[in-house]
Amino acid sequence: MHKQRGISLIELMIAMLIGLMITGAVTQAFLSSLMTSRMQSNMSRLQESGRFALQYLAQESRPAGVGLGVRMPEEQICVVANAGDPAAWARFNRPVWGRRSTGAADQFGLVGTDELHLFSSDNCNSFLTDGELLRPGSNANIQVTAYCPSMRQNALVLVADLEKAVLLRITNNPNPNAPNPTLAHSAGTNNANAQCGGFRFTDIRFESPARVMGFDHRIYYVANTARVGANGQPIRALFVRDSVAGTAEEVVDGVESMRIRYGVALPGRNAVEQYMTAAQVEAANRWGDVRTLSFELLLVADGQTAGADQQVLTFDGAAVPADGRLRQVYRTVVALRNRVE
Repeated sequence: MHKQRGISLIELMIAMLIGLMITGAVTQAFLSSLMTSRMQSNMSRLQESGRFALQYLAQESRPAGVGLGVRMPEEQICVVANAGDPAAWARFNRPVWGRRSTGAADQFGLVGTDELHLFSSDNCNSFLTDGELLRPGSNANIQVTAYCPSMRQNALVLVADLEKAVLLRITNNPNPNAPNPTLAHSAGTNNANAQCGGFRFTDIRFESPARVMGFDHRIYYVANTARVGANGQPIRALFVRDSVAGTAEEVVDGVESMRIRYGVALPGRNAVEQYMTAAQVEAANRWGDVRTLSFELLLVADGQTAGADQQVLTFDGAAVPADGRLRQVYRTVVALRNRVE
């Protein structure tokens, strides 16, 4: 018989050490793979969100001003409609305008981010019937030559001749089958003290032909959502607000900030001369010369990502502080079709 012999303590310790080394290597490879996968997932999400946000903004801004056909001074614009943003609506002669949010009560974006305002119309081919008057302080009606889908209750319509343009709110449901649809405008949703050309009118008369068309105003901005990220920070998103309806919709989350510069051309030309901030365009009174929009978006991933604390990024000409969250900057330039003369 052969005498059985077990392993020695030294052999056992060597085997355990080899096992620990193998386990450590496998664990390290697993953790490295996990971090790489997480970084790739965050980067993929940032790319998807960034591309979508740029495509959305480009699609929305290209047709700015379509159908308005009104390029008159603001003193010739009369905003009768209330219950919305009358001060902004009075600027629709500049189909696009913007501002840097400062936290004022009439602003929607986070402080330090940019807001973009776009105006457009449905290009409705309808006109006031002869002899019609607008009476801002009364419950009154006007008749038009044709019905358009934009003529619905609580919507805004623009009535314009060669001398003035008036925005009013419809308070009835017009009959689409009537030969001359009736648009009601009550005193409760229209401003009886509205001034047109600096003067208050009881009756507003129009020279024939006076066109009637639907009106749309949308605001694009970055704000906090009601959600909180993995690290406890509020999640930001790109929003769009329909100021006529008074409703806002989240477009895509992860957008931390937005910067917009406006490509300005010499009067009567299409070639962009320079890019200016909203404040610079406003100060120079150059909104009528804007031909392109340059968008710059800063996107951030939710949660910590390995290596993100070493990330070096520049946004709007300044370095972006690294806090362990992965970030990416996306840029595009959009030509405004309706501003090419």
